[in-house]
Amino acid sequence: MSQDNELFGQSKASEVNVQEFLHKYISNWKWFLICVIISLSVGYVYIRSQIPQYIVETDILIKDNKSSGDEKDLLQSLNVNTSGKVIDNEIEILKSNSLVEKVVNDLNLQNSYFVKNRISEVVVYRNIGYNVELLKANENTYNQPWSVKVINKNQAIFNGQTLNVNKPVQTEAGLIMITTDNTSINNNLLFVNFNTAPNVAQGIISNLSIEPTTKNSTVLSIKLQDANVDRGKDVLNKLVDEYNQAGIDDKNITTANQLVFLKGRIDSLAIELSSVEKNVQDYKSTNKITDITAESTAALTAMQTNDQALTQLNLQMGSLKNLESYLSSPSTGQAKLPAMLGIADPTLLALVQQLGEAQLRKESLLRTIPETNPVISSINDQISALRQTIAQTVQNLKSSLLESQKQLQAISNQFESNIRNVPLKERGLIDVMREQDIKNTLFTYLLQKREETALSLASTTADSRTINAARGNYIPIKPVKSTLYLTFLLLGLFLPFGVITGKEVLNVKVRKRSDIEKHTDTPIIADISQAADYDPLIVISKPRSMLAEQIRAMRSNLQYIIPGKNDKVLLFTSSISGEGKSFVSLNLGASLATTGKKVVILELDLRKPKLNVALGIDNQIGISNYLIDQNSYADILKPIPHQENYSIITSGPNPPNPAELLLNGKLDVLIEQLKKDFDYVILDAPPIGLVTDAQILSQWADATLYVVRYNYTYKSQIPVIEDLRQKGLFRNLNIVFNGVDLSRNGSYGSGYGYGYGYGYGYYSDDKPQRKSILNLLKK
Repeated sequence: MSQDNELFGQSKASEVNVQEFLHKYISNWKWFLICVIISLSVGYVYIRSQIPQYIVETDILIKDNKSSGDEKDLLQSLNVNTSGKVIDNEIEILKSNSLVEKVVNDLNLQNSYFVKNRISEVVVYRNIGYNVELLKANENTYNQPWSVKVINKNQAIFNGQTLNVNKPVQTEAGLIMITTDNTSINNNLLFVNFNTAPNVAQGIISNLSIEPTTKNSTVLSIKLQDANVDRGKDVLNKLVDEYNQAGIDDKNITTANQLVFLKGRIDSLAIELSSVEKNVQDYKSTNKITDITAESTAALTAMQTNDQALTQLNLQMGSLKNLESYLSSPSTGQAKLPAMLGIADPTLLALVQQLGEAQLRKESLLRTIPETNPVISSINDQISALRQTIAQTVQNLKSSLLESQKQLQAISNQFESNIRNVPLKERGLIDVMREQDIKNTLFTYLLQKREETALSLASTTADSRTINAARGNYIPIKPVKSTLYLTFLLLGLFLPFGVITGKEVLNVKVRKRSDIEKHTDTPIIADISQAADYDPLIVISKPRSMLAEQIRAMRSNLQYIIPGKNDKVLLFTSSISGEGKSFVSLNLGASLATTGKKVVILELDLRKPKLNVALGIDNQIGISNYLIDQNSYADILKPIPHQENYSIITSGPNPPNPAELLLNGKLDVLIEQLKKDFDYVILDAPPIGLVTDAQILSQWADATLYVVRYNYTYKSQIPVIEDLRQKGLFRNLNIVFNGVDLSRNGSYGSGYGYGYGYGYGYYSDDKPQRKSILNLLKK
């Protein structure tokens, strides 16, 4: 069997497979070229239709406002977070909807203008000369772009409707008003898209990229993708301005609250001081007092000093009470801390400052993230810890102040006891003057604090600094032409590749030699091409045709299959009806007869005989009559017209039991007699996939030729041939590949494996043909 495989080209299966694979695609190069051209053309139109996108960027430095020195160490010892601004939080603030919506409203970006070219759009920004203001929207406002053209400073055309400029007009897009400015008017036809600020802001956020320049850096690189570089610059610059202003506003909340408190307290104290000064004036006038003795002066001076210290303590106690009230009240999340007037304790001041900063940070984050966020929970824990620490510190400081207050009060009582010795009038004067001095000292202190607070409010700066102003690259980043052209090129190559491969994968019929060789080691003795001629004896009618030459090549190969002189019986069968076994067997017999050999063909397909119909021979008497002893051997043997040495025994009338007739022993006698009278006996058997007649007839065959038809026989039927070969049910089993389409020879193999795969173009009887051989026996 290995020799047979080598003889018929089986040893080069792997090489043929590579050639087949390449030829399958190379033979369709025109389709590849057409698809690539079409795909690149579509890619060109697609690229031209896209609006170019540009990158605009800016860089800002986020200042790290960390505590320093002893204060930092103190807060760390209290387990309070002293880190500066969290970069991730600042990024979220920059990308917040509220901040970007302010930018959209300030720059009036709700409307976008563009010019339509043939297949593309160009965004127009600035230098338009007018603005289309949407006063009231309707259901059509946001569904489409609207055409607008300003004719002059008084009239304009909006979506085909002529209207007056600078006046509200009801249109299909809603109530609008076109207003002009002092710049020159763009008289070209423009299109305007109306949108809402939240939608525009969301679009900007989706194209906004913010990230630190390095892992540990506080410098943020802000990039925006926009269809217009100038518009992108304005958006980034305005975004940074709004971010800085928002930071300043957050920092000024506590300072502004303190300033309001100081102004109110100063106003009320001014009224009290005026009243006290009036009392001093009235007392001196009533008692005609012009001077005070040295003793009274000294006592008064000492008492004043003591009273100032006591006043300072009272002021501190008041501040502590206000702070206690604030701490005992439910947390509202507001950063309005009470003023810490007179408090000099650095620990308490630092804790209160940290509490205020934590609350400000919480308020800032709540604008962008929900209260359930873990970051908010962390800040709440920090605020709670600070409140507890402040409460404990207040209690300790309050105890210390109460002790000092008792001491000062005792000293004051001592002074009062000494003053009792002063004359009554002088004593009264001291009392009213002491009250005046207390009010005056407190008034002066509050005025000083007000100026300090106002100065702090005016000198507040943002926590960020612009390193590089917004800058843009006028080379678009989208569409990327090289990438898109490569994509469309690959698409153009993939489309025919996929179609060809898909057809190959979905094909379930035999179309190439490898489909046979892959599933069976049975040798392929011949490849018979398809022909458009329906002549059943084409080797006689067209002896110079390519098909006739292929039959002769198969005839030559018979010497390797049945080399013995006594090997005369050839059995033809197939998987199903219509594969051309009758046509091949009939023409092979005719080819053998032309060499001077006596040949007889037996039409043993008793159920569906076709040879007699194709040859136009009477079928009233045939094999079935012989098998039932109605006619003799001489009665059933008939010559085939137009061919010497070629006879036929037709099937005869269709019997009800063909298989039983074949086994009654008469056929054995008939074949033995034919082997004596003829050089070759050809048995045209039924397909093996339908009945068992072919297996019955195989006992008399010296070789079996199994016909497989191109694009007709199913691939699933080829393993059946291998099974028959392995079981040895048919002697000298070989395959004839019939109906091969030579116009698609690349689809089934680049050669026949034994020498005539180079084409038969020199045969004059051949004509260009694409249809497969349609056997007349199918009629």
